Amino acid sequence: MKKAKALTAMILAGILAIGSVTVSFAGPAGETGARGEWHQDANGWWFQYPNTIYPANMWEFINGSWYHFGPAGYMDTGWYTENGVRYFLDRINGDMYRNRQEVIDGLTWNFDDSGAATRDTNFKKPVEIPPEDQKSDLEKTVDMMCDDILAGIINDGMTERQKLSNIYYWIRGHFSYSGHSATRDWVQEAYQGLRRHHGDCYTYFAVSQALLTRAGFPSIEVIRSTDYDHWWNLTQCDGQWYHFDTTPRSWGGSFCLLTDSQMLAYSRAHGGCFEFDRSLYPPTP
Repeated sequence: MKKAKALTAMILAGILAIGSVTVSFAGPAGETGARGEWHQDANGWWFQYPNTIYPANMWEFINGSWYHFGPAGYMDTGWYTENGVRYFLDRINGDMYRNRQEVIDGLTWNFDDSGAATRDTNFKKPVEIPPEDQKSDLEKTVDMMCDDILAGIINDGMTERQKLSNIYYWIRGHFSYSGHSATRDWVQEAYQGLRRHHGDCYTYFAVSQALLTRAGFPSIEVIRSTDYDHWWNLTQCDGQWYHFDTTPRSWGGSFCLLTDSQMLAYSRAHGGCFEFDRSLYPPTP
């Protein structure tokens, strides 16, 4: 739901400390969306339908714009994520940004007609998976191997974090570090890794990438910048990027869905093992 731009800064300023303020919108419902009245109190704005019911935990189209209302019925503002998609709700008026480009907190964002936000950057892109009818026999074989594994560890009732954690710990529990890999082609290495259940950091990265992408999670290859000799993944959880490194380390630790700051803190304490060029990758929370 979005709050009408008719709520100008003048109106917003005028209602301070007045308790509850009512604003009515005219016009056919087919043109403006929901009919009703806006109210505001010390906690924020809410919208009331003619039958005295108000929207909560839902989107609503009002006066030509979309708004989102939280659990208590108050209009949301700022960033909002739903089903892995990020939206931006004007910090004053609450209406969702659409069909525009905006600089928010120093970063440039593009918003399509649905309101979905994408960063305008030159970051490394997630690996591109070819359409099913264009996949090689090896790619199809890797898909089948991944499907067999995923069928036993994730299901539709899980959250994204639960699915990703199960993938992470399945790899950790079924692979051993051998110090070498057969190739630097990730599909071939994923196949070898899934057959042999051992390999080096590139094997762990490749198997992770195969399982992540087959489960519907994007994967970006991250390479250590000091010697270009360690690989891991960036993947998305609930619309945010996180580090995902399944390779075991002699110092111990779990690296499932870690932020940039968490990875770099560990790196500083352990000889720079996770140093990477942050300008090449989308930022984490």
